[in-house]
Amino acid sequence: MSNDTKSFRSIHALAITICLAVTMVITASTACGSDTGSGSGGGDAPAEGGDPRIRSSEGTYSIDDLKTAGVKANKDYDVEDLPGADAAWRVIYNRLDYEVRFYPDHQTLLDEGISYVEHVTGDDAVVIGDDVIWEEGAKDRRRCSRDADTPHSGCSYSPRYWDYVVVGNMILMCEGLESKQSIDNCDNLLQQLP
Repeated sequence: MSNDTKSFRSIHALAITICLAVTMVITASTACGSDTGSGSGGGDAPAEGGDPRIRSSEGTYSIDDLKTAGVKANKDYDVEDLPGADAAWRVIYNRLDYEVRFYPDHQTLLDEGISYVEHVTGDDAVVIGDDVIWEEGAKDRRRCSRDADTPHSGCSYSPRYWDYVVVGNMILMCEGLESKQSIDNCDNLLQQLP
């Protein structure tokens, strides 16, 4: 084997090694990054191994923050029977419905708010009947699915808000037909927060 061939093979092996190293660095930095595509308004990634819906424990939000972000506050719910909550609103952003609940702090939200939100979201959501645990705004949390020629009494009810996101002291339930669409809609709104 000539020296030229040995040099070519050495250079070729070095080039492959460098390419593999660069690829591994890029892959590792992408996998470890904390940017979920949401803006600075609370779209932080969850802690490793945490619930991806719980984005950040930091921040204290109110309905005024959402109004500033371009959200239309549609309905102010009475939270007397919603444990730990300071306020709850039905809001509209980009022609989609959302329900947002505010708590005094992040820990109160986790301790008292999560179970109430999980009760009305996802596959096993309870949106009608005697098992609804918070009646205020219950009709806003469901959608009616029926054929065009079926009367209203023939509704098949499903949750309007398929999933939710937690940022600081705020739970945001977002309209969607499945979890990913709902989370994407949450992220779109959260990008607007300051």
